[in-house]
Amino acid sequence: MTQALLNKALTQFASVKPEVQDDPFAPQFVVVGKFKIRYLRREKSNAPTLLLLNGLPQSIRMWESSIDSFSEKFDLLAIDLPGFGLSQAAEADMSPSLLSEVVIEVMDYFNIQQAHLVGPDVGVPIALTAVINHEDRFLSLNIFDGPGNYPPKLSPILTAVIKSSFVRWLAKGIIKKSVMKTNFLTAVKDGYHYYKPSKEAVKEYYDIAFNEQSHQCAVSFFSTYSKELPWIEQRLKEISLPTLITWGKLDPFVLVENAEVLAKQIPNSELVIFENASHFSAEDAGTEYVSQLINWIESLSEQRLAG
Repeated sequence: MTQALLNKALTQFASVKPEVQDDPFAPQFVVVGKFKIRYLRREKSNAPTLLLLNGLPQSIRMWESSIDSFSEKFDLLAIDLPGFGLSQAAEADMSPSLLSEVVIEVMDYFNIQQAHLVGPDVGVPIALTAVINHEDRFLSLNIFDGPGNYPPKLSPILTAVIKSSFVRWLAKGIIKKSVMKTNFLTAVKDGYHYYKPSKEAVKEYYDIAFNEQSHQCAVSFFSTYSKELPWIEQRLKEISLPTLITWGKLDPFVLVENAEVLAKQIPNSELVIFENASHFSAEDAGTEYVSQLINWIESLSEQRLAG
């Protein structure tokens, strides 16, 4: 793909804010098991840990607009999941069940006993699986913009990718470049109602979208949904962890009806819909999302102290 697409995105879809000199998201890595994990760590003593995952085709730069607010309140760790963002993986690693165990391994590496877990987009089934299998490791769960039931209510193209091995074969081969371009434009333009990512994010999302291995991993991850999402859905009622479900009402890819289904099936859940937010709802909702999550976690802490 030519440089022209990136230049157009930087001109038309990126924030007009100047690029930062001291970039907190400059890639840094740790080796956890067989994976080289990209991470951002901001430690805060005597504060609960907030563990942020990433979505597709983004990286932890999706937290650029909220990282400072979260860092004031929480001990913070953000990671790119293997196969997504800048953390590499093999196609055989790409399933919610396998990647959920990596989340636990990362927590162990950083000596985090419990955390408030946030899973967006592809991080939803990963976070749900982690909580189902290791609920004692988490204090709460926030999920948004991704599937946790089967069949999920998705855009036609995503539905086709999940259900059809032939479409996935095409996406990995003949129409690969077209799919990569679509993924990139989703990351920087089509996934938002009004938010504009930084120039640094646009450049990083370009590299991710057009990385051959990352592309193959993403398609392989979708191939596991028909097996893993029914398993997750059967166990949603077992989740006793306080769960905040947030969603963009204007999401054209993972429809808001999914949020309603999840809220009905997870017993101890609260649903918040952001009226003017699209697929990347945490960024689109901005301070509304940040305040909602912080206030919700703080209220949980107050309840534990009172109890």
